[in-house]
Amino acid sequence: MDVTINPIKTGLKGEIIAPGSKSYSHRAFIAASLADGISIIKKPLIAGDVEITMNILKSLGVKILKVNGNSYAVEKINKSFKSILESIDCENSGTSIRIFSALGLIIEGGLSLKGEFLKRKRPILPLLNALKYLGGNFKILDDQIQIKRENQTCQSIKIRGDISSQFITALLIVCPLLNCEKGNYIDIELTTPIISYPYVKITLDVLNAFGINIQEDIKNRKFTVLCGQKYRSQLYEIPGDFSSAAFIMAAAIISRNSSHVIINNLNVHNSQGDKKIIKILKEMGANIEYNEENSQIIINGNYNKYPLKGIEVDCQEIPDLFPVLSVLGAFAKGKTVLYNASNVRLKESNRMSAIVRELSKMGVQVAEEEDKLIVHHCDNLKGTLIDHENDHRIAMACVIAALYADSISKVKNIEIVRDSYPHFIDDLKKLGVNFN
Repeated sequence: MDVTINPIKTGLKGEIIAPGSKSYSHRAFIAASLADGISIIKKPLIAGDVEITMNILKSLGVKILKVNGNSYAVEKINKSFKSILESIDCENSGTSIRIFSALGLIIEGGLSLKGEFLKRKRPILPLLNALKYLGGNFKILDDQIQIKRENQTCQSIKIRGDISSQFITALLIVCPLLNCEKGNYIDIELTTPIISYPYVKITLDVLNAFGINIQEDIKNRKFTVLCGQKYRSQLYEIPGDFSSAAFIMAAAIISRNSSHVIINNLNVHNSQGDKKIIKILKEMGANIEYNEENSQIIINGNYNKYPLKGIEVDCQEIPDLFPVLSVLGAFAKGKTVLYNASNVRLKESNRMSAIVRELSKMGVQVAEEEDKLIVHHCDNLKGTLIDHENDHRIAMACVIAALYADSISKVKNIEIVRDSYPHFIDDLKKLGVNFN
């Protein structure tokens, strides 16, 4: 579906519910599928990349059924995942293809994986090489990975931590399940500092809830995993997603008219790194507060009354906030510097180049460096034809910018936002935005 975005003339008002966390949902469904018995996952995200994960699990013999309201029962029917001959399409889901590459070690005959992810040359080779320490063997043929475990070797794993935190997540999920010829534990040693650490912490939180114990030595960048553990079935509630909610926060904050927006289902007492958006927005001058009792964010927006100021933001642990922070920078006085951001080039798109191109089309002065983006204040954004490169976060960031442009904008294939925020357009409509 293509959408025409008319510049908004009024303030935003109303309440919405933040969607379930994409990161927690992936991990919870996978952990539940590895447990004996029936697990209940409450309030998950079930669209986009998570839907890909769910469909892969179903193809491997896992039963997933909707039960009361927004809750899903997950049951492993057999003792292990069933063998599957055909190649599984992971599309452009980095979480799915990386985790299932590792889980290929516990499936008889291994797994064959394909998808847009591989066609885009997104990084996975360091993970595949790390799986060799565990007896894994892989082939990459015609944008397809074939991986299986050929022996029960369990050596200490050495892997870089500065490319993708999902490499570490995949290893942490599979290692507790392995049987080893020698020894009963596996060390995962990071040879470089880790990026996006909060996503690894989310993995550890979910694994702990499902009965998996992992020792972490932060100082020495090492994880120690006891082998032969069993995942335990669980009732698990997915927290609301700060990454998605940040787009709605931005829309209210840069409104030229008085806005009052409440976002529910946001609890700061979990490991999401993107909850840092609250602190960042306050530092920029936004009128935003957190109601802990009701787990909600309250935004009083008025660009003239509460002007934003440019600041410097370290994006190393919050890469998913990079697109929306870039847009906020265009409305902030002075300049906004987003640094330690080289990792955003390896996401669903090269987010650095994509946001530079789209903001430049809108008339925003931006300067791109290898790991840094400098965004200058812009008084009048221009409407444009948005090219999001099938990246959900680029699409949402550009839609927010277009709401306050001087003329209409258009975006093709807006359905891409389903990857993390299925009701993004509907929620904006609830708050007073009109789309064609």
